[in-house]
Amino acid sequence: MDAALLLAGGRSRRSGRGHKACRRLPGEGRSWIDRQVECLRRAGFAPVYLLTGYRPRRVLNCLHQRVVRRHNFKRRHGPFSTLQVGLHNLSGAALVVPVDTILPPVPWLRRLRRIVHARDILAASPIDRWDGGGHPVMVSRRWAQSLHAVSVEAADARLDRQLDHLPATAHVRLPWNHFLRYPRLNTGREWRSARRRLRRKP
Repeated sequence: MDAALLLAGGRSRRSGRGHKACRRLPGEGRSWIDRQVECLRRAGFAPVYLLTGYRPRRVLNCLHQRVVRRHNFKRRHGPFSTLQVGLHNLSGAALVVPVDTILPPVPWLRRLRRIVHARDILAASPIDRWDGGGHPVMVSRRWAQSLHAVSVEAADARLDRQLDHLPATAHVRLPWNHFLRYPRLNTGREWRSARRRLRRKP
């Protein structure tokens, strides 16, 4: 089975006392992170790994779904080191998801899986109508092993830079006009804006 790596290793300092993954959508009793885990499971990802780093209890306090927990004890090396903790000893492909990413619909997540398995593709990701985006990223087992081998001290020890190294034939970028991403869900104002956009999402 393909795993999902839910990245929640950052400090989340600007979100206040509560972690941004603990915020709730209007009309829903579940937390944002519970919503993420449920969506990943519906798309067939198993197991779902929760990768923590700084102050993990803030995230765990609002998580009510079963996940496999992996903690980055070398979090001072940055977010790429947290990703590498999740990539360690994976038996298959994996979907890399920052905790503050709004996931595409389940059919699109399944499509990312099919693409990586059907061809000799190393990575697949959706993009928005402005050619932006990049998350979530589906990585093949072979490329996951290569990412795990990158030194955290390297200048290009970032997922976006590693993606830039891939030839166009190895990284499929799927255009989807309705794909929305919210890279900043830290402050209350940013969160309210994202919720309004999510309610308008078709």
